[in-house]
This record gives sequence, C-alpha cells and structure tokens, in this order.
Amino acid sequence: MTDQSKRTTRDRFDGVLNAEELALARASGVALSYCPLQQGWVHHAEDEDDTAPPLSWQMGILPLHKQITGTPVYARPQALTLRVWVEDDLAAYRALMSDPSLWTFMLEEQPTSLDADTARALIAVSTEGTHHKVRVASVAGQPVGQVRLEYGADPAAAELSYWIGAAHRGKGFGRQMVQRFLDRLAVRKPHITRITARVHPLNTASKRLLLACGFQPCDRDNLGLAPRGKDRGDWEGFVFTR
Repeated sequence: MTDQSKRTTRDRFDGVLNAEELALARASGVALSYCPLQQGWVHHAEDEDDTAPPLSWQMGILPLHKQITGTPVYARPQALTLRVWVEDDLAAYRALMSDPSLWTFMLEEQPTSLDADTARALIAVSTEGTHHKVRVASVAGQPVGQVRLEYGADPAAAELSYWIGAAHRGKGFGRQMVQRFLDRLAVRKPHITRITARVHPLNTASKRLLLACGFQPCDRDNLGLAPRGKDRGDWEGFVFTR
C-alpha cells in the first residue's frame, strides 16, 4: 500500500476515491462527500478558498445510511404538493435521476452511476443544506419533479432551478411547481426580491414556463450569472422581481 492510500484525508480535488479507498474510508468512519463535478466520492473537507464549485456540490458530515425523516404524505389524485425528499422516495429518486433525457438541459453532467448510497447522500444534501431550499413536487404522493433555490452573497437575491421527470412533462406540473414555490417563498422569505434563472438556448419549454410564471428575459451580464457547469456563458438569463 502506498503512502498516498494510507492518508486519512486528502484534498477534494486530489481525485475521487477508488473502490478500495472508498471501502477503507467507510470502514474507518471517515466523513465523505459526493462530488457531482468529479462524479464520485471524496473526503469531506471545508473549502480553503472561494474558488471551489457551488455549495450544492457539498454534503457536510452525514452518516451514509441516515434515515431521513419527513412529514407523511397523503395521496390526493392530481393534486400537486411541495414537500422535502424523504427516505421512502429513494427508489423513485433513483429512477427519475437515472433517465438520460433529464440531464439534457441541466447544468451538471449525469453521474456515471447512481447507487443507493449515492442517491441517499444526494437526498441528504437537498434536505439538510443551508445554502439552498429544495422541494420535491409530488402528485398522488409520488415525486414528479424538483425545484431548488440557491442563496447567494446578496440576501435579497437567489437563483432558481428545476426539473420534471420525462413521464410527467406536458401536463402543466412544471408551471404549477414553480408558481406554487414562488407564492410560498413570497410569504416565508419576503426579503428575497430578485430571483434569477438560466436556461439552455434550446430549452424552449423552460423559457415558456418562466415567462408564464412572471420571469422576464434579461442580459445575463446584468444578473451576475457567472459560467458554471455546462453553462459556458451562452445560456439565457431570466429574472423575477417583486
């Protein structure tokens, strides 16, 4: 075994852990994080500077098999509700996220694999992260999509992103999800008065959705939308103000 493999921790961008290193880390109780940028597990460590990717790619110190609690969901046919992801959603979450078409217009690349541990960790990120607010849209108790608001340095501004599973598109669920989320946000976080969004130039459905929910096209240079992920600076900017 090399000196490198004996290290208890290493920098996030030293690379993802291989199968042997991952097994050793889990057996040793080392805190781990899933890094979508590198599509693999890394040792958890606080960022040393401000140049690291967005906080949505960090998960903090969480038990791998943590039971994620949530409010019970009672099925109401065709009634879209917003709630947090819970442990019982694991199978549905993996099925939705494993669909290649879901990633066509998403900022992140599709993970090379999405096993139960990885899916559980990503659910934990969404429910416990303080840097964002994530809600799952469910119909009859089953997840159909997700909406996420990422907070920035300006407490009055945030960035919106969302997705709808392929089998549930074209039914108006996306618009319901975003509009309901915005309505709830206005009541619970009235200090957030500017919400931005970025859209792939070919994603016409997403552009229509944003316009229907009150967003307006805007020069992204005026929105402070720096390139990230698959957005090389050519995605279109939208803004919602109140």
